[in-house]
Amino acid sequence: DVVVVGSGIAGLTAALRCEAVGLKTVVVTKASLDDGSTRWAQGGVAAALGADDSPEEHLRDTLEAGAGVCDAAAVRVLCEEGPVRLRELIALGAAFDRDPSGELQLTREGGHHRDRIVHAGGDATGAEVSRALVVAVRRHPRIRLVEHALVLDLLRDDQGRTAGITLHVLGEGTVDGVGAVRAKAVVLATGGMGQVY
Repeated sequence: DVVVVGSGIAGLTAALRCEAVGLKTVVVTKASLDDGSTRWAQGGVAAALGADDSPEEHLRDTLEAGAGVCDAAAVRVLCEEGPVRLRELIALGAAFDRDPSGELQLTREGGHHRDRIVHAGGDATGAEVSRALVVAVRRHPRIRLVEHALVLDLLRDDQGRTAGITLHVLGEGTVDGVGAVRAKAVVLATGGMGQVY
């Protein structure tokens, strides 16, 4: 039903969402499933979880720190959905740092007026989020994995709509050679956002 290109936080989350609604999903990644950039993210995750915090306060702080560069609608989604998405990661098994009472250890970082940052293993947050998502994806039989594969092109149907991908599986891959994955939908989650700057 769906082919997801990329195995970072966006790609693995998309695959899990597809699986949750019963869609057969293929994840294609250029290396091994846990070898993306997500695992290198050292910063924490910001979410308005504290009793003295709110998504509106988080929104104000983010827009102010963004100095006019932010897409306000996207920031609103991030701030309103942040607490729910963080709890979903915890439900998948992501182990964030906790205080002596067992509560999430919320810290403050630049641009925030409240303690709302959670970390995992100090500065290993990305590695922990990646680990939890990889374990979750590997446990679902409807998610097929094609590792060590380069996506070459999008396939199109007679009306010009996307209908899958062509790919080349490299020597270490579980499948061999050049091939195609036909799918009703293609999710491109290949990252590279840092290269914009």
